[in-house]
Amino acid sequence: MVKYAHVFFSNMKSYTIFQKSDDETVNNFLAWMRDQERGVYRAALRELGALKKLRPQFLQQKPLEEQFAWIKKTLAWKPAETIADHLLQVWLIRKHEGMLVTFIEKLGIAHNGHGVVDVLPETLDTEKLTEAVNELFEKYPAGAVSVYLHMFQNQTETGWAELQQILDTDERVTIR
Repeated sequence: MVKYAHVFFSNMKSYTIFQKSDDETVNNFLAWMRDQERGVYRAALRELGALKKLRPQFLQQKPLEEQFAWIKKTLAWKPAETIADHLLQVWLIRKHEGMLVTFIEKLGIAHNGHGVVDVLPETLDTEKLTEAVNELFEKYPAGAVSVYLHMFQNQTETGWAELQQILDTDERVTIR
């Protein structure tokens, strides 16, 4: 738990995101990783298998539905946090660059043109944040937006009270 402005909240870790995400979002995520980032997907499968002392060939021979279910279950396990972080970052930066750019530009945060930020603000303007979140939910799937908002909240040790309020109360956020 982190104390910030007399409000207690905890940033949701990547493995918790996998615990609480809906199957459709995770399956779309894994299908994209498998089709578009095959090397990253295979490396993740190998590393996840190593955590459970399983050979990659055993996992690769599973039917896709079983493979995805096993990966989701394993990514939802705390020891897989580093792998889960990496996969979510790759997915967000490569598949959802437009979402990242839209969000940080709406907030007025300087970036490299691809959504990568060097300096994050200490506070977020509530009005700009609300507009940015509304635009994301209009343009992108709710599951992907929810993952991104939680991952953005994790970019600082304390997160932002303004964003936490949205994560806790906005009915469109699918991960709680």
